[in-house]
Amino acid sequence: MSSHQMMETSLSTDQALPARAANTRKTVLFVAKPAAYGGVEIHLLQLMRRFQESGVRLSLLCLGENVFSERLDPEQTVDVITGQRTPVSFWDWIRLFRALRPDVVVFIYNWIWWFPSVAPVAAWLAGIRKLYAIHHALPPSVPPKVDGIAPHALLRRLIGKRARHVLSSMVRPDLWDKTICVSNAVREALVRDYRFPRKKTLTIRNGVSLSEFAPSVSDGVAVRNRLGLGSDEFVLVCAARLTEQKGIDILLRAIAKALRDGVHCKCIILGDGPLRGQLLEQARELDLTGHVFFEGFQEDVRPYLQASSAFVLTSHSEGGGGPLSVLEAMACGLPCIVNGVGGSIEAVTHHVHGLVTPPGSPDAVADAISYLATHPQERAHMGQMARARACDAFDIEDAMSDLRRVILS
Repeated sequence: MSSHQMMETSLSTDQALPARAANTRKTVLFVAKPAAYGGVEIHLLQLMRRFQESGVRLSLLCLGENVFSERLDPEQTVDVITGQRTPVSFWDWIRLFRALRPDVVVFIYNWIWWFPSVAPVAAWLAGIRKLYAIHHALPPSVPPKVDGIAPHALLRRLIGKRARHVLSSMVRPDLWDKTICVSNAVREALVRDYRFPRKKTLTIRNGVSLSEFAPSVSDGVAVRNRLGLGSDEFVLVCAARLTEQKGIDILLRAIAKALRDGVHCKCIILGDGPLRGQLLEQARELDLTGHVFFEGFQEDVRPYLQASSAFVLTSHSEGGGGPLSVLEAMACGLPCIVNGVGGSIEAVTHHVHGLVTPPGSPDAVADAISYLATHPQERAHMGQMARARACDAFDIEDAMSDLRRVILS
């Protein structure tokens, strides 16, 4: 039997009670609802590995597709509780938490509405007094406040769109011991727009393993040889799901423009998604065959990062903590071209660690590609600064140590 245990149990059953009642160690329950395997899920796997070292009992309530069990380390002991749907009613949530009976619950928020607002209330009423939330995404802006003392203005302030928006998004932040935000931008938005108590929020940035992700020329040789790329060619790499949000269509148009302008460049795209066929067709229409390589989803992106000259991500929007792909590229010593959205701008400073472009502009991205391709010394210096920035601010060991200290305190 594998050392990590998977419990296939209905969300409304008390089947899990005996195992937990017999255990005297502190039990930490992570509650996650993966939409796909990505940065949030990688972050949680890393966190569970570090918690295992603390001697606590780990449980994972996976509401949705189970992308975790097959990726757990062989030596990990994690009770993975799977279910087909998120509990809907308040009483379903209470019964669930009473059945599992953890000492600590950590909700993983991909989005501010990711779990119903009743979920943390139910956990508290079920007797769980240690509640934490980790927020990975910038919440949406709320509608502007309605001023004035006229009756209709007062009514709109009480039950208007802004009030309903804030109330529907509230996750009872006063019940959390701490709301942990992956960037200052996320924290400020929750405090400013959603009335989270500042004293109960803190920022712990995402991190990357600086030993696993490091500059290396030799480790990228095999990738260049397989794709027929010369050792001196300027090669971009992009790691992203092939969805509308990631703006890969903008990247393809930018590469086509750079080539028309006489800039010699090639690009490796790592990732899969619903737009794969559409993007492949767009690349053919732009005559990018031999210049753009769609390599699909890669569990290990390091050989591709180490084979490349620079990293590029042209997302229309991004999570609040800086995409993990950007941090991994920086740790590998790559200058990064990123759009000025989300947490990317907290990681990359323009003309220091790379180049920041306005979202939705193929021309601006093409200019950035041209600059890095034609300024090798500046490119090398930005790569060195990117690695230094990753070491200084995004060390996974520092981030996980802080998370473990806060949650287990």
